[in-house]
Amino acid sequence: MEIESSTKKRAKATGESSSEDRLSGLPDDVLHSILGGLSLKSAVRTGALSTRWARLWIHAIAASAVLDFTDRDFVRGQSPAQIAATVARCIAIHGAAPIDVFRVALSPVGALGQDVLEWIAAALGRGAREVRVDLARPGILHNDDASLLQLPDDLFQVENSLAVLSLGRCSLRAVRPGAAGLAGLTSLSLDRVDVTDDALRDVVSGCRLLEFLSLRSCHLLRSVRVNGERLRGLEIVCCLAMRDLHVAAPALESFALHGDILYSRDDYLTEPIVFVGKGNSRSTWNADTPELRDAYLSHLGFGEYDPVIHDFAYSCALLKVAHARILTLCSKGLLHIDVERNCLELDVDTPNLEELQLLMGSMGDDDLALFAGFFELTVPPLLERLFVQLPAACNGTTTGEDEDIVLDEEIVLDHLTFVKMMNFRGTTHELMLLRFVLRRAPVLEQLVLVTPEEEGTPTNHGKLLKIVQEHVSQIRKASPDAHITVCRPQEDDSRSPAHTKYYHDDQENSS
Repeated sequence: MEIESSTKKRAKATGESSSEDRLSGLPDDVLHSILGGLSLKSAVRTGALSTRWARLWIHAIAASAVLDFTDRDFVRGQSPAQIAATVARCIAIHGAAPIDVFRVALSPVGALGQDVLEWIAAALGRGAREVRVDLARPGILHNDDASLLQLPDDLFQVENSLAVLSLGRCSLRAVRPGAAGLAGLTSLSLDRVDVTDDALRDVVSGCRLLEFLSLRSCHLLRSVRVNGERLRGLEIVCCLAMRDLHVAAPALESFALHGDILYSRDDYLTEPIVFVGKGNSRSTWNADTPELRDAYLSHLGFGEYDPVIHDFAYSCALLKVAHARILTLCSKGLLHIDVERNCLELDVDTPNLEELQLLMGSMGDDDLALFAGFFELTVPPLLERLFVQLPAACNGTTTGEDEDIVLDEEIVLDHLTFVKMMNFRGTTHELMLLRFVLRRAPVLEQLVLVTPEEEGTPTNHGKLLKIVQEHVSQIRKASPDAHITVCRPQEDDSRSPAHTKYYHDDQENSS
């Protein structure tokens, strides 16, 4: 006996065909709305769902003022000819309609170089305010100059609406200084671009509206000079040849430096970092620096810390940003504090510090001393929030031994109300670090301990949570009313640090 499905019965009763394409019956505006929220690869795949969707997805994308081709999954498995045909078709269908944003990410670019240049020119010609071109190869920190996409000298010569420009693995050698098409930039990001010291100075000086500048893996930069009356954010990452930095930016609020910090053995008298602040005079040790809101200094991902090379540079860097309200430092950079404490040569004052994040590359006896030394030397009087990023890999044993860090002079963190530690396993050194904080924070309101991403079975992770909770409950706290949470990463809904981007993760993924 054949048993008919309810679908077949309903089709017979209503006279409908069971193969009816109901998706094709939806109005175009509904389909466009659905497709507009999908990634490029997902939108392409919808062509298999319906006879109408096969032609509608490209019209939906082309109808948008944002043309975004940065979905790496879409590029994967496509030939250069297929990629070029898809992008070109979207631009062609878009017609003369304005383009507000154009983004493309291809790796490798290969034979598509000329196509990419034509796409950029088309976007600029249709009024694009944002253009992002990322041709960087994943896993490669630097690319040979010969493999860079050569931007022609006339690409930016005509005045346009461009405000945000991001280039990855491109060459600016042919772009002439003072290009009218770059004059309106408010944001410029260069990643693996063959820009030289002189070329960067010329480009930035011509962008009088520039508010944000990012330099990543630009290996020709050595002595960087940045002048910008409106510059508010400066990010320098993995520019490994750079040895000194001069920033004349009185409005600067945010500064991030990740790399092999700026120092030459050949000149012990030259400051590797110089800021010019609102007084418009050359900044010295503690003098006229910009009123930074936040600063990020990290050496993680660049091998061993050499005291001879790095101590002076880190001292100089920290002094330049010590007045910031938000600060992120790494454990490598904290090494110079121990030297300064022993030599008694220098005091680092952090009078405005409200939020501190410490990125710990390891967790041993020396690291605990460096952690404690920071507070002993700087004594941040207004610190309210402390974030500690513990090492992702476990390098200690889980134990409840009640050891403590001994200081030469006792301190009190009497404004600290929030503490969060990530990758917390409850090892001996981690518990010592936690005790150091809890016993010196009399007004602490909330402590959040986030365990590492789940390793092994949920049962094993549940045991880890229980062990951590037991150890923490036994710690004597200066603030008995503090609320304590121990949770997995996916369960954490507490506040995050201002600096959620960790550049050493990119470095490790590229090595």
